Formats: sequence, C-alpha cells, structure tokens
Amino acid sequence: MHRIVLLPVFLFISGLASAQVYTDYLGAGHGQGITVTTSSQVDSTAGSVTVNGAGIQPDLYAASRFLGQAAYGADYELLGQVATLGYADWINDQFALPRASYLDTSNLIWEHFKQAYITQWGSAAVVNNGAVQPFSFYWRMAWWNNTMKSPDLLRQRVALALSEIMVISEKSELNNSAPGLASYYDVLSRNAFGNFRTLLYDVTMHPAMGFYLDHINNPKSDSINNTHPDENYAREVMQLFTIGLYQLNPDGTHMLDQNGNEIPSYDNDDIKEFAKVFTGLGPQQYYWPWTDYSTLPVVWGLGFNGNPSTINMTLPMQMFNQWHEPGPKYLFNGQVLPAGQTGMQDLNGAVDNLFNHPNVGPFIGRRLIQRLVKSNPSPAYVSRVAAAFANNGQGVRGDMKAVIKAILLDPEARDCAWIDDPASGKLREPIVRAIRLFKGFDLENNSKQYWNLGISLEASVSQHVLASPSVFNFYLPDFQPNGPIANANLVGPEFQLHNSRTAVDYYNYMYFSLFADYFMEISTTADSTIFGSPNRNFNLGADRVLLNLADEEALVDNPLALVDRLDMIMGSGGFSEETKQTIADIIPLFSAIDPAIATKVALYLMTLSPDYNIQK
Repeated sequence: MHRIVLLPVFLFISGLASAQVYTDYLGAGHGQGITVTTSSQVDSTAGSVTVNGAGIQPDLYAASRFLGQAAYGADYELLGQVATLGYADWINDQFALPRASYLDTSNLIWEHFKQAYITQWGSAAVVNNGAVQPFSFYWRMAWWNNTMKSPDLLRQRVALALSEIMVISEKSELNNSAPGLASYYDVLSRNAFGNFRTLLYDVTMHPAMGFYLDHINNPKSDSINNTHPDENYAREVMQLFTIGLYQLNPDGTHMLDQNGNEIPSYDNDDIKEFAKVFTGLGPQQYYWPWTDYSTLPVVWGLGFNGNPSTINMTLPMQMFNQWHEPGPKYLFNGQVLPAGQTGMQDLNGAVDNLFNHPNVGPFIGRRLIQRLVKSNPSPAYVSRVAAAFANNGQGVRGDMKAVIKAILLDPEARDCAWIDDPASGKLREPIVRAIRLFKGFDLENNSKQYWNLGISLEASVSQHVLASPSVFNFYLPDFQPNGPIANANLVGPEFQLHNSRTAVDYYNYMYFSLFADYFMEISTTADSTIFGSPNRNFNLGADRVLLNLADEEALVDNPLALVDRLDMIMGSGGFSEETKQTIADIIPLFSAIDPAIATKVALYLMTLSPDYNIQK
C-alpha cells in the first residue's frame, strides 16, 4: 500500500518542480477545467460560468475560484452559500463580521499551559524556572486555532497577505514573545478593513516592529560618541512597506528619465532624514522576569538584556522627547518638519508624508494582487486598484475595503477568459496549499481546539506565519525562477520557496496528513519531559484531528463523480481532463479493498498535481 500510493509522486513531481507554469505548462492548454467563450458569460456578482463536469452546479466552480483568492478555500456548503449570495454581498458580510483576537486566544492558551505546568511541577517550580515565559509556540497555536474556527475568512486572508509585506519574524528575539507576535498580527487583522494610514502608523508604533527593525530605543545623535540614529526602519518602511525602490506610474510601471533609466524613489539623505523621525520611541511598561507581571515605572532603556518578554509587547511604544532627534527633518515633496515639534508631531508628519506619496497605491496594490490573485497583474489591473486606493469613491484615500473589493471583483480576477492567458496565475504558497485541504472538508477533533504547533509543516515547506528568514519575506515579489518564466520576463515569487527538497517534503507532508491522520501537532497538555514546553507530537489520543470525507467516500463507486467533486472543492474546476481521468482510473484499484483509502488516494493525488498547486 505504501509504495503504491507514493509512486504517483514521481509522475506528478516533474510538472510542479519545473518553472513551466505560466508559459509552457498553461500555454499548452493544461489545467483548463473551465471553458468560457466570451467575457459576457461571467457575472462578476454571482460568478456563473460554463463548466465541464456533469451533474455539478456550474456556479460552484466559480465560487471555489473566488474563495481560493478571497479566503483559504471552502467546503462544499460554503461554496453553495457564496454562489447564491454573490461575491460583492459576501465581501460586505465579511466586512461586518467581528474580528477574532489572536492575542486573546494566545493568552488563553498560555494560561492553560501555565496551569498544566503548575499541576505537574508545582507553582514555585514554575515561577523559579521561568516556565511562564511566553515563547512563540503559544502564538502559533493561537493562529491555527483562529484560522480553523473563526468565520472572518476574508480578514484572515488579507492579514496573511499583509504579514508578508509588513514583515516581522519569530526568527529573532521575538521568539520570546508570543504576546508581541499575536498583538502585531492583531494590528494587521484589525486594519485589514480599515485605512492604510492607520495601519502604517500602528505598525510603526508596535514594539514588535520596534524590536525587529531596531527603532525601539533608537536614540538621537550623540556628537561626543559619534553615534547617529539607526536607519533600519527608515529604510525598510520606504523600500518594503510603502513606496518601493523606484518612482512608479499609476499603473505600477517604473518611471524613466530622459535616458531611459529608472528613477530611484529615495536616496541615503532621505533615509537619514526619516531615521531622525524614528527616534525617542520606547516601551510603555516592563515586567520583572518570571513573576505575575508586577510592573516597573516607565524608564528609558530596554533592560534585562533587551529581551522582548520583559516588556509589555501589547502596548504601542511611547515617545520620550528627551531622546528624540531635535531640529528640522526634510521629507518627500519638499515637506519640512519644523524644529521645535514634539516627537509625536514629527512621527505623524512622516507617516502622513509616506502615506500621501503617489507610489503607495500602485506599490501596495500590486503586492496585494500578487498575494491574493496572480503573480503578474497587468498594468491596467494595478491602475484600477491604485485608483481605488487614491479615492474610494467618496474622496477617502487608503480605504482598504475599497482596495480589497477592487482586487477581488476586478475583471482580471473574475473573468474566466484570463485563465487561458499564459501570464496569468500563481503558485500557491505552501501554507495556503495545506490550509486549503483543511478548509475543504470537515476537520474535527474532540476538544474542538486546533492548537497546532506547525513545526512539521514548517520543516517540510520552509514556511510558517510570522517566521520568514528576513524582513524580505519568504520570497521577493519580483523573483524570477530560471527557465520559461524568466525567459518570458514574468515573475513567480513563490517559486523562491520551491525546490527539490520542499517539493518532495510537501508531498510527504500531505501523505502523512491523509494516510496517518497527522494533520496537526495538536497539544493541549504540557510535555512531562521538557519543562516549559507543550507536547510536540501529533497527539494520537482522543484529541487527534481527523478529516471527515464521508460525503466524498459515498461517491467512490463513481470515480469520475468523485474526482469532479474534489476538483470543484480543491481545484476550482481547473483540473485537466487528462489529470482527472488518470486519478479516476486509479481509484478502483483501492475502492474494492477500502473505500476510505480510495477516497484519500484520489485526494492525495490531487494535492500533488500542478493543476491544484497552480492558482488560475
């Protein structure tokens, strides 16, 4: 059984491991499960399309495609709801849903484990040995729990996209602060439907960003010791969070000078001026180590070796004016922050200056399109999204709701004719591939808690939320894998994570998830052998996470019907007839022995296929 199931890995791996996605692979007509002859056949509100596949409602395929962009995917029931409601109305309903708090969930889980440690070792031992230190795995468990259980699906997806633009990472001293990581993610989640100006301000003021990019306790110049303000945040807030390296046209293309050269959007002098602004910020509140959080008076200086867990990482930084760089600051478009202002006046002026830079709309718009819809949006698509950023229709700049609607309801996202464009599409990032499997079917366990550590998934695919190797995220937005994509002057950002190791390890992760029920490293108890840690296994007891495939298993005697249903849920109708027939032919080899295994074989092979791993 083991060898039979793994054999198809070698049949499918060549299709994904190569870079032939937008050109050779799709240009040759593979992965075309949806047939659309004219754009008039597409209703951008309801999404009805003509679909290959008998006996299945056509609009469910389009709803599946939409939810593959606007969420992590959906089960059969949700597809029907969205297809009936319409995309715009579903988006509006999502805007109105309450937001799940990652900090609240993280604190709840942290408290649970502290009590478990006290039960095992006693309260004195827990305090003396520092078992209350909030390591990042509490944040991880909170993220998975909210992702699996909370109905704010669109907000979750946008927050993930923002976390890969305005990057912090636990691969730093932040590994010691689950509250800091969770609180920062709440900033992204809270502002996902707010205004970009508020998002930029909140990111700038968050102590997790302060630790990660060095502007917490960033002092003013000291001529005696020849020290100057740290420039790290000033550089990255421009390069990565707002305006990018080059001056942009409204459609995201680079402006050129009279010699045909790209025009830099900032220089070293600009970095130095903005660095002066980001001085004087420090933490609001300290904790004595390993106590019940008795507070110290607010003082300048990090103390305790600068450990994030020794300050309250959930409170925005505050300004200490005596440490703020005095004098004027010269910003973009001739704006001068005058001498004599308070530090917060300077900071708000700088945030406004960046927010109003003409690059921000096309720069952020393109990156969000790449995260949600496609790697290579046309200039016209970027221009339409940038226009929504500049004006939501009521004279408001930076309205994220308007931007999200512009991205998800644009003809380039919804018109199925774009599926045939060889430059259209994207490689699904690994964590989204995994979660789409969990979201497509009924995931269940006894406790109804999904406190996943995510260690095995990260080890397999080199990705976990807020765990990138650097501020440049897991992949660059303009990464070009060698071969047809680069030759066509296209980009494929997610391919920077994709190599021979992560490809094979992803297949193995999916194999063990489906055939050994190793979906999550769920832990609700402390590890009795490692003080201060949760159990780091797959918890094979009563709380094991299982995937309910009963509805799919009922179709096992009709292989093509089973494959069509799986294609609708997982592939949005994008599987080629050749792929579907190949999988359908394999199902009878197992169905006579065990219908449950036959269903999992079909699903497993679909998760390996390029037809699934490429979003169109």
